[in-house]
Amino acid sequence: MPNIFWYICIAVIAVVSSAFSIYKKRDTHKVSTLIVFYLATASSTWIAEFIVLGLFNSYGYRTGIFTDPWAQNLFGHLILNTTLYPTAAIIMVAFSLGYASIPIIAAIFTIIEYCFVKLGIYEQHWWRYYMTFAAVVVFLLVARKWFAKIKQKPSGLTRAITFYFVAMIIIHTPAPILLLLEKQYYRLSFIDNLVGNLYLSSILIIFFYHLLVAFLLVLYTSIFKKWYWRIVPFFFPPVIQAIFLKVGILVMKDEWRLAYTIIIYELAIAVYVLIEKYTLKAV
Repeated sequence: MPNIFWYICIAVIAVVSSAFSIYKKRDTHKVSTLIVFYLATASSTWIAEFIVLGLFNSYGYRTGIFTDPWAQNLFGHLILNTTLYPTAAIIMVAFSLGYASIPIIAAIFTIIEYCFVKLGIYEQHWWRYYMTFAAVVVFLLVARKWFAKIKQKPSGLTRAITFYFVAMIIIHTPAPILLLLEKQYYRLSFIDNLVGNLYLSSILIIFFYHLLVAFLLVLYTSIFKKWYWRIVPFFFPPVIQAIFLKVGILVMKDEWRLAYTIIIYELAIAVYVLIEKYTLKAV
């Protein structure tokens, strides 16, 4: 059985479970609130994965799709961290599961990891099973408390932080996809020399850039209240990406054009602005 089959199975089960949970509890919780919570929790796992895997090479995904190990890591991360972790959080808050459910869910995650290792489709470097268990427990504890906060008072700092995570995942998602499709990548000589891998160095560069862009998106949409501030973020992509291309930080491949990248960024920003405008409104 191809390695990717097992990743897809986990992802499909997770997505279906999330969709069912949101639909089943649509009269208990606002659908829009659950979707925003899903995006925010997924984004938090992306940031954690960037630190644990990207910076410290803690483990490795073996999807069997790419030959480069960091391309495989990136692809495996996109599949699992966008589906499995946020689904666990959605199920917990949608069905109001108690604290006793948290170690059970953590144990399920640990068992999945153990099975993946035995199947040879995932490998541990310095990471250990107890770390997975502990990470899931912490993740779910924080997620449970954070959902209660955005349900009770979706305003102020709580709302801004939530939308920071939402902005991050929306604005960043196209970058790894375009990288894996070999359409474009980012490079800085000192980072390239330090890490020695195109995929890893490209993600390191663009991830830090998107952390800043996410902050600016929240600043101009959630902090500055006037409608005209929402227009400002749309000027970021054409200016910044053009500069990146001019100085050689952004590299295009296979007849990919700067205009395509800008259009994707503009659409991502538009989606974020709409989500921020119409969701998590204080009653």
